[in-house]
Amino acid sequence: MAFNDGSDRYYYGAGDIFSVLRALQNERSLVNVQFDDSAQLYNTMILDANLQERYFLMDEVTPRDGHRKIEARTTFGIRASIHGIKVHAKDLVCARTIDSPDGLYYQIPFPAKMLYMQRREAFRAYVPGSMKTTARYSSQSREQELFGRVLNISATGIRVGFPGEVTPEFEPMETFNALIEIPSQDQTLDCRLEIIYYQYSKERNQTMCGCRFIDLPRATQQVVNRFVTFLQREELV
Repeated sequence: MAFNDGSDRYYYGAGDIFSVLRALQNERSLVNVQFDDSAQLYNTMILDANLQERYFLMDEVTPRDGHRKIEARTTFGIRASIHGIKVHAKDLVCARTIDSPDGLYYQIPFPAKMLYMQRREAFRAYVPGSMKTTARYSSQSREQELFGRVLNISATGIRVGFPGEVTPEFEPMETFNALIEIPSQDQTLDCRLEIIYYQYSKERNQTMCGCRFIDLPRATQQVVNRFVTFLQREELV
């Protein structure tokens, strides 16, 4: 489950943390390691993640002197990014070092929490409820489609509110096919989206999620850009 700590968004659930680690592994993302007693950065990669036993495997760090720090059980943090999303976890300690024919790697218990925060580079325009801009999500992994209201939109993504508590819960980086109805522009967008964050509000009985567009065709991107510009003008009226 995702929660807010100030302006940052953290994942605390093992399933969510596993999904992020697995994404780092699949993308072969460069991971920076920083030990608590030093400002120097070391490089590594995520080799595997085990949800059942709640640990992940990390490749040998470079430069080589970082290996001694890990074997000494020095506490460290990791930083990485996936598609412009910042990932950060701290208070990590190596449980054991594994020396295989392929090289050294480390077994690390899951962190207590993991930061997973989108970089807000694009202007996000509020979408009034009176515009009745809706989104319908579908996925092969879900039996039922999800229907919600678009709360805001930018050139790179949208925020959608779904009535009630979505079950099963969203997963970080879960992908959907989406149809976005924009009556004010007489347009329907057919696109793919990736979940960046989600949160259920008991007070509103609503599940809100932030998503990024995946490889929008040029014509679709132009429709999105025009709608964002239209909303900006409406805010100034």
